[in-house]
Amino acid sequence: MRNTSWIAATLKSGVALSALLSSTLISSANETELDDIIVIANRTETEAGKVGSTTHVVTEEDLKNDGATFVSEYLTKLPGISFSQNGGAGKTSALRIRGMSGYYTKILVDGVDIADPSGTQVEARLEHILLNDVERIEILKGSHSALYGGQAVGGVINIITKRAEPGTAKHNAAVESGSYGTVNASYGFQAATEKADIAVNVQRFHTDGFSAQTPKGGAADEDGYENLTFSAKGSVDVTDALNLYFVARGTDGHSEYDGFNNPDARNEQDYRQYIGKLGANFAWLDDRMTTDASFQIVDTTRKYYGDNPGTYKGDRYKFDVLNTFDATDEITLNFGGDWMHEDYAEYGSSRIFGGFVEAMVEPTEELSLSVSSRLDHHSRFGTYWSGRATTSYQLLEGTRFRSSFGNGFRAPSLNELFGKWGANPDLKPETSVSFDAGIDQEFLDGKVRLGATYFHVLTEDLIAYIGKYEQIDGLSRSQGAELSASWDVLDNLSFNAAYTYTWAVGPDKKRLRRVPLHDVNVGATYKPVDVLSLNLNTSYVSGIEDNGDLDDFVLVNAKAAYQYNDNLTFHVRGENLLDQDYERIKDYQTPGLSVYAGVSASF
Repeated sequence: MRNTSWIAATLKSGVALSALLSSTLISSANETELDDIIVIANRTETEAGKVGSTTHVVTEEDLKNDGATFVSEYLTKLPGISFSQNGGAGKTSALRIRGMSGYYTKILVDGVDIADPSGTQVEARLEHILLNDVERIEILKGSHSALYGGQAVGGVINIITKRAEPGTAKHNAAVESGSYGTVNASYGFQAATEKADIAVNVQRFHTDGFSAQTPKGGAADEDGYENLTFSAKGSVDVTDALNLYFVARGTDGHSEYDGFNNPDARNEQDYRQYIGKLGANFAWLDDRMTTDASFQIVDTTRKYYGDNPGTYKGDRYKFDVLNTFDATDEITLNFGGDWMHEDYAEYGSSRIFGGFVEAMVEPTEELSLSVSSRLDHHSRFGTYWSGRATTSYQLLEGTRFRSSFGNGFRAPSLNELFGKWGANPDLKPETSVSFDAGIDQEFLDGKVRLGATYFHVLTEDLIAYIGKYEQIDGLSRSQGAELSASWDVLDNLSFNAAYTYTWAVGPDKKRLRRVPLHDVNVGATYKPVDVLSLNLNTSYVSGIEDNGDLDDFVLVNAKAAYQYNDNLTFHVRGENLLDQDYERIKDYQTPGLSVYAGVSASF
């Protein structure tokens, strides 16, 4: 089991999205290539050409070329994904997929759901997730509660950390410094034999920052941020059929922020999150069936000093069992169940038990179908059913049509039900229906790749804060189109581009706040010689509404990396090279022209 057990076990046990398992690298702005083998929303290895859902894969090479520091910073460059933040590094952020707020997206790290149960809404704190130890990221779009339960309304994102190939051992170290007094350093070690592997990584990030809020007269202060993150994972083949694995991660963040009531107060936040996971993967019935069983725990604490002091603590415990059975050459069955307990120290707890079954059928070589059904029982809201169906059809050589349809639900958070501000214990879960359809096309032996997707998401019984949390009658709607293209002009020169149009409105037909109407991203990578790599990325964003229209803006980022020898690489990069003065959230500042330089070593 050594070759695939770690990835399969880690992904299948609760995350399996569009992970790239082949050696082919793709552009971050495009859908997965047709010939790749990926682990996708079906939660088992599947050829990309047989996947009906919209997926994206970000590789380690993509991340290295770009040079982004935080996961959210990179993801906003992908089609259909937008991002906003209350100031600079470490400040409260929100990631949106197809116009859906972050609490409609399930985000996992190595298979662990990192959402904070004590938050205003239950969502992941992506502002604390650094990229130094990340090997790849998989994104699945649309409502997929049929496989992942509640919250998987807008999509699912899995962040996978680094590991070693069998028979290797290596050290990685990197340090970068630059604008705003920023220093980012990391060290990692990965080793593997044919039977076992281990990976550990430690990261330290510090920035003096800048004033989070736009100054209203007087001198602006600096709102700094510090982050210390430790991660580890490993696996061992106990027998040819049994693999055991673990995941551990700890993040300690400290952020300064601007308050509203008393600007002179000490407004600071301490954030700590610890996650762990233990699992076993067993192959039986002559390897026709695999069973994965795991237990995971997440402990999150936020402590605030200043305007509204307080401590918020949330915990999550989850058991998960997944079975994959190759019934015939044409039919694969996935089935399993999970039990989850979420606890908010001050306001109680909730429990969800769910079970699902999925059938993947290939009636012909060109046609692939999947049908999923899930039943969840929530301790506070009763039973909910969700389903999903996908289709992938190869029309011609290099031409693929794909489509997916599914429904989902989001249960109110414990804070929305019982919190300090505007709680409403009578709230009911929001429900949604999602549809997308797209086509992928290749030309010139795969050197040119085009993709187009139409999406439509309807949400009913939206929960909104209007003096207190209220259930709003009617439908919220998010619809639009995603276009992507990439071109490998030469072996050392490639271009990629993506455009997203999103029309997102609430039941009152007014556009939702902070969702870009138009989002364009264009990038190029060029290696004039083997030891020099140049990367350029340009983004254009317009049509953001947030208590009035925000100005359009253009961001230009660039990176140059020089490989001194096999072990040592130097780089310099610049962000916002046009020094745009722009906002993603009204009255909250963003970084100006910034320059960073660093060195990385691998041995």
